[in-house]
Amino acid sequence: MGSLVSYFFYPLLLGTTLALYVGAQLHGWNLATVFAWMGGARMALMLAVEFAYPARPEWKMTWASFRRDLKYMAVNGGLMGLLKFGLGWLALDMSRFNTGIVTNTSVLVEFLALLLVFEFFQYWYHRLSHVGTGRWGAWLWKVHVAHHLPDKVYLLMHPVGHPWNLLISLALVQWPLVALGARPESIFLFNALMGLQGLVSHFNVDIKAGPLNYLLVGAELHRFHHSADIAEAKNFGVLTPFWDLVFGTFVYAPKRLPAALGVQTPNQYPASSELGKVLALPFRSEG
Repeated sequence: MGSLVSYFFYPLLLGTTLALYVGAQLHGWNLATVFAWMGGARMALMLAVEFAYPARPEWKMTWASFRRDLKYMAVNGGLMGLLKFGLGWLALDMSRFNTGIVTNTSVLVEFLALLLVFEFFQYWYHRLSHVGTGRWGAWLWKVHVAHHLPDKVYLLMHPVGHPWNLLISLALVQWPLVALGARPESIFLFNALMGLQGLVSHFNVDIKAGPLNYLLVGAELHRFHHSADIAEAKNFGVLTPFWDLVFGTFVYAPKRLPAALGVQTPNQYPASSELGKVLALPFRSEG
């Protein structure tokens, strides 16, 4: 059963997402409603599979890590989840008024434009948050490091992060939708895949995507981004690895998992469960 999950669960998730997109076009379903139901059902199913078939048992959620996650959910998760869903839903609803660069092109061209423009800005923000130099680079890392302090990656740790980092990321997601003037079909597909890959990226299940790893960022790529070994902690894309491939930061090792997750020198940072100290990091001048 584990092999079936590894090789067929991700294609099932991706295929279902695309099928719902096609079904909505063919049958005139309300895209915002489909978006909401799809997100909830997908999360419930993935939680059940992750509990039953962890990639590594030591990376499973524990009561201690769940209590930590709840702290971040209280600060970030609920608000950010509502904002992401709300803005995604609003972008769908308001897109009928959009006029922009890609307004009169095909849905495929619109989607590719959204994908590449978003990922370009997201990639460089994400990369500079890791390798930026000087005071600005150090500040970006202190804003971003909260998401890398956990030594295990699973679905519900996704909200672990600094609210400033999440707000900047959210802005980078939403402005291409408005500036490029995309229609509802493109926005739905963009947000649906963003939601799927965001969950899959932090999925503690040894799912295999094969050649799709060169098109979409999933667990096999993003798990290395969370590696404690900075030599392999790359893969800065969040939806597609296109710019990682272009700029030479693509890491794909399908036959192994990272030896350890988290930061390379955890003793230099507060524990991820110390919420107040983690949130104060960007305001500290030392370190």
